[in-house]
Amino acid sequence: MITEEMAAAARNETYKHLEDPLRLSGLTIGQYTALCGTTLVAIIFGMYLSPFSPGVTIGVSLFLAGLPVSLSYAVSGADIAISDTLVFLYRWARGDKHFLPGAGETSAGYVVAQTGTEEPPPPRSSEDVAVARRQLEGVWDT
Repeated sequence: MITEEMAAAARNETYKHLEDPLRLSGLTIGQYTALCGTTLVAIIFGMYLSPFSPGVTIGVSLFLAGLPVSLSYAVSGADIAISDTLVFLYRWARGDKHFLPGAGETSAGYVVAQTGTEEPPPPRSSEDVAVARRQLEGVWDT
């Protein structure tokens, strides 16, 4: 006879992750879309554009068709999005890259400019310093 405690211990709770994308046979809808698009590009490449022999054309076409999906499937468990990475690489490649020739200037650090109109603060008395220390003593203990 199975008791209620035994049934509770034997039960295996499964949790559905609501933020995870929908997967059909391990691939997301976006990966299936990419697979269909790259397959179409591979067919067009294989039938009309390839300058290679038929054997090499089939191999290159299959490689081209599976490359984007295999990359996205490989990094699907990581926190990397292939589409975002490609967009960032494109923006970086198209961005302005103007560098001055030579080794550049050496940095001098910060320069503090002091004007003659500012007066230094008056010195504090030892009583004021002691009062401030007493006020701050218990701050770090809480």
